[in-house]
Amino acid sequence: MEVIGRAVELAELDAAWERAASGAPELAVVWGRRRVGKTYLLTHFAEGKRSVYFTAARQDTDERQLQRFADALREQLGDEVADLAPASFPTWEAALRFVGGIARTEPLLVVLDEAPRLMSGHADFADTVSAVWENHIRSQKLMLVLSGSAVAVMEQMLGPQGGLHRRAGLERRMDPFPLIDARAFLPDLPPGDFIQAYAACGGYPLHLRRWSARRSTEENLEELAFTPGGLLLRDAPDILSEDLDWRGGYERVLTAMAGGARRRSRIAGRAQQRIDYTLDRLRRAGYVRTVRALGTGGAPDPYYEIADDYLAYWFAVLRDDADLIDGGQGPAVRQRTSGRWQTHVARVFEEAARQHAQRLVAAGALPQDTIIGRWWKDETVEIDVLGLTGDRPVLVGECRWQARPLTQRDLGDLRRRAAHLPEPGPAGLTFAFWSRGGVDETLAGHPDVRVFTPADIVG
Repeated sequence: MEVIGRAVELAELDAAWERAASGAPELAVVWGRRRVGKTYLLTHFAEGKRSVYFTAARQDTDERQLQRFADALREQLGDEVADLAPASFPTWEAALRFVGGIARTEPLLVVLDEAPRLMSGHADFADTVSAVWENHIRSQKLMLVLSGSAVAVMEQMLGPQGGLHRRAGLERRMDPFPLIDARAFLPDLPPGDFIQAYAACGGYPLHLRRWSARRSTEENLEELAFTPGGLLLRDAPDILSEDLDWRGGYERVLTAMAGGARRRSRIAGRAQQRIDYTLDRLRRAGYVRTVRALGTGGAPDPYYEIADDYLAYWFAVLRDDADLIDGGQGPAVRQRTSGRWQTHVARVFEEAARQHAQRLVAAGALPQDTIIGRWWKDETVEIDVLGLTGDRPVLVGECRWQARPLTQRDLGDLRRRAAHLPEPGPAGLTFAFWSRGGVDETLAGHPDVRVFTPADIVG
């Protein structure tokens, strides 16, 4: 069972297991939205260990959940608990005390997956765990892992008012892979094609594993997004439903952002609702990010945008036509939405360029105190990639997801926009282009110009 790109998470879990096995009980909390690979990671981690893996079910009563947990104990631990485990437990306190009792002499791993579902019939579940851990778990060789896809609920449990506040020895949020790490799933795909695959799949392991390197981008999209029941077509609502109540207007806000609204007033206008609470909830759950112009002289108001590339793709390209695709008109929809698809890929490419610029700083290609971001002013002047050392610009960059090479004219346009920034420092200013089509001969010879392609971005 291969786990890609979760070395840090596995190392943390292994260290916690070693502590538990030595008689120092460990409570771990692992959370993140659906499809990021929590279950895959924890199942791999449990292999070869004396363990019980229990997944809570939606809409089950407390009584049913406790009965299923007792069944899981008997099935997974076998004869050693056959005469000890009851047919069910009266409460979760009794269940947790029982697993503590059978971990006195031999290490035991217990994973309660989708733990927020246990709160539907038992609102103080986190308090119960905390009380049992404080009063009844002392030197048992027990490692208890609580996992969940309801990000806001899990973080509330861990927050200042939550029952697990400062109780867990290990707290690990798992997010979709960033582009550079996701490359490990499709290492043989040409760089430009990989950026398109990532733009559609985001950093979700299941999506990336289903993308075929033997097929073209168009063929993969046809199968995964524009075929009835396709994975990319159906997965977004499932991911969001674990954490968001659609009655709160979240879908309208995300649709407005995917359609190009970035300022608060425009998002509210397109969504036709008040958005303060909705926007804050989306931001705290990691679905939306706030972006501010870097440095001085830029627009004072922030932009808001969808932080998850797969969800951004779904809202921008698939959401409005999902019924048509399910009705068998996927090929026509794909042709009709090709412009929106290219706009989305360009946005992903631009964010990837900023991440690449940060790696240039880490590698010493730019001053070590350089901060990377973007800059805009009154929606009339925008700079895709800006590097500042102190208040002085050292890097001004442009991103173009286009097949034709960039020319001297593009450099002239970037210089004009850079004139709106403060004066550069004594080292001067570097102009950078991240371009799918590269640059022509007239631009390639400039000493203050650097050019990067998709191959540079993905490594």
